[in-house]
Amino acid sequence: MADKNTAKFLNAKDTISSKEAVVFATIKGQNIPMFEIKELSAKIEKNKEEIQVIGRRMTGNKTTSMKGTGSLSGYVINSNWMKYGLDYLRGGADLYFSINATINDTTSSVGSQTVLLSDVNLDDIPILDLESDDGTLEWETDFTFEDVQLVTPFKGI
Repeated sequence: MADKNTAKFLNAKDTISSKEAVVFATIKGQNIPMFEIKELSAKIEKNKEEIQVIGRRMTGNKTTSMKGTGSLSGYVINSNWMKYGLDYLRGGADLYFSINATINDTTSSVGSQTVLLSDVNLDDIPILDLESDDGTLEWETDFTFEDVQLVTPFKGI
């Protein structure tokens, strides 16, 4: 008979569906639902310096800074990103905004999680992406962000 502490397994229902998210962008004080997005990913990249020491054969690594990066893609349903990019091109201010993402898979017992990315800045501005075969208009871009907050963590199992 298995020990009751080791007999516990992950229930499939407690994994989290990535489709169960709601994402908003806050641009110029306005909360805009981003229901057109297909993919959103963000991560913190660590910059490491190699440290070599006499008497040690292995090279060590020292984290010296961090950088927030991500990617975003979706369907073209308006011209907002082009408008923001053209405003900067014509002498206006570059666009910095925030992204608030809440994931809540009600089938899972782990609860919901809300993440806030601040000072998001797109790496490029989608203008046109036309193809001759069947398809829909889509866009994608990479971005950087300056801060991240875990507003509400998953409660776990």
